[in-house]
Amino acid sequence: MNPTNPGAPLSLARMKMLAVGLLVLAGVVYAAATLLEPRHSAWGYVAAAAEAAMIGALADWFAVVALFRHPLGLPIPHTAIIVANKDRLGAQLARFLDEHFLAAEHVQPTLARWDMAAALGQWLARPDAARRVGRWLQQATPALLGALDQTPARQWVAQLAQRLLREVDLATLGGQALAALTAHGHHQQWLNGLLQQLSGWAGQEAVQEKLTDAIARELKELKYVGLDQMAARLATRKLVAALTRTLADVAADPDHELRHRFDGWMTESINRLQTDPDWQARVALWRDAWLAQPQWKTPIEAWWHELMGTLRADAVKPESALGERIASVVQAAGQQLQADATLRAWLNTQAQQVLLSLLDSSRETIVGFVAQRVQAWDAHDMSRTLENNIGRDLQFIRINGTLVGALVGLLLHALTQAVLALPAVQAWMG
Repeated sequence: MNPTNPGAPLSLARMKMLAVGLLVLAGVVYAAATLLEPRHSAWGYVAAAAEAAMIGALADWFAVVALFRHPLGLPIPHTAIIVANKDRLGAQLARFLDEHFLAAEHVQPTLARWDMAAALGQWLARPDAARRVGRWLQQATPALLGALDQTPARQWVAQLAQRLLREVDLATLGGQALAALTAHGHHQQWLNGLLQQLSGWAGQEAVQEKLTDAIARELKELKYVGLDQMAARLATRKLVAALTRTLADVAADPDHELRHRFDGWMTESINRLQTDPDWQARVALWRDAWLAQPQWKTPIEAWWHELMGTLRADAVKPESALGERIASVVQAAGQQLQADATLRAWLNTQAQQVLLSLLDSSRETIVGFVAQRVQAWDAHDMSRTLENNIGRDLQFIRINGTLVGALVGLLLHALTQAVLALPAVQAWMG
């Protein structure tokens, strides 16, 4: 460890010692060569190289130290550059991230090469992964269902159902449903069941007695009929019997005239529901009036509460097979995804569009977050962190400066001596 900086790695401390050692060596060589120069001119070359080496080492030491702090603690202008420019560096870093990493033109090629759907399908198709998803969903289901069963959630479901139903064209939809019902004669089968139930119900003696009494009372109250109670009952009983026989006849005869009338009525209703603006407006008015009733939402909320309670009760049972069922569905989905190239391509396209959209809408937030985080850092801590991570490489600048300075000093001294040895220069100087 570096004793002056306990957080610095040992390699950084060794590189600093090497750089300082070269500077000290250059100083010792310079002193010795300067003293020995009168004895031989070669020592002048050595002294020049050592002198330049010290200058290069000191200059690069100053440059490297000035990045992180004030050299020797002196507040020399334009030193401690990282500390002084931390916020500006953070803004530039955020801008660099925005331009070179978050831009759609840089991200899209990478997303296009990423087959997300295939990777997802392979993972989901693994039995252990499917079981893991099943366990996780089973554990999360009670809490999720409990949250969905809160009053705001129930009200939201009712409001959503109301809003969706207001947007439904019930007339056209009803016409299409009736057309599908009548396409293969299903409406006659439905009518058969209804007629059989009605004829069976109306054929009961007790029911006929009740209907007879009820109708007879109504006839007796009419002023212009002129029937006494006995006559009213006889007439009414005949009427009830006739209606009962008619129901039985229609139920038994597939070619009954009333069935044909029913077919005609169905055809006309289907046509008018799908093409008649008056009928469509009337159905829409009934729909809106029904949805506007305050008590309309109550059964929806009750149904939702009951559904959530039933699902939650099943999910918390120790013997519940919910996890296994979910795992089976998940694994089947993964296998289907692996086998369906069209589905994978569609999912990849959708995922790319969603991710690019999220990235585009979040770029400013990400850039701002990076800039704010850098601004929140302590400048001196940031400087020390950078020095610990790149300081070892920066020491090579000091070492190279020492060696290059020595070579340059040697070359300059040699050139100087060569120029001074020229006769013209000697004559001019003499």
